[in-house]
Amino acid sequence: MNRSRLDGLLGYHLRRAQLRAFAAFARHLKETALTPTLFGVLAMVEARPGIGQGEIADALGTDRSTMVRLVDQLERRGLVRREPHPGDRRTVLPALTGEGRALLERATPLVHASEDEFARALDPYERVRLADYLRRLNAQ
Repeated sequence: MNRSRLDGLLGYHLRRAQLRAFAAFARHLKETALTPTLFGVLAMVEARPGIGQGEIADALGTDRSTMVRLVDQLERRGLVRREPHPGDRRTVLPALTGEGRALLERATPLVHASEDEFARALDPYERVRLADYLRRLNAQ
C-alpha cells in the first residue's frame, strides 16, 4: 500500500473532518442562516449569562475583532441585545433575546442531527472518546 506523507498527520485528518462536519452543519441548519461559530456564540451566551465578548472569543477560538462583528450580526437579526456591564459602564455584554433563545432551541436538534450524520462511522463510545481526545488536545 502506497500511503501519502499526509496520511499520518493528525492535522490533515482533523482539517478534513472539520470540513465534513461544517458541510453537515450547513446542510442541516441552512434555514436558520447560522454558522457553527454563530451557533457557538448563542450557546455560550445562554450557558454563561454575563459573559463578555472577549471571553466568548477565547472560548470559541476566534479573535476579538471577529467576535465584535459576529455579535453585531446577531444583534441586527434580533437574536442578542447588548446590555451594560453592571460594574463597568464602558463594557457591554451580549444577552439572548426571546427570538435568540427560540432559534437556539430550534437549531439544537438540527446541530445534533448534523453531528449524527458526520460521525455515523463511530459508535457512541468512540464518539465520547474522540470528543475527550479533542478536548485534551485543545486544552494544551
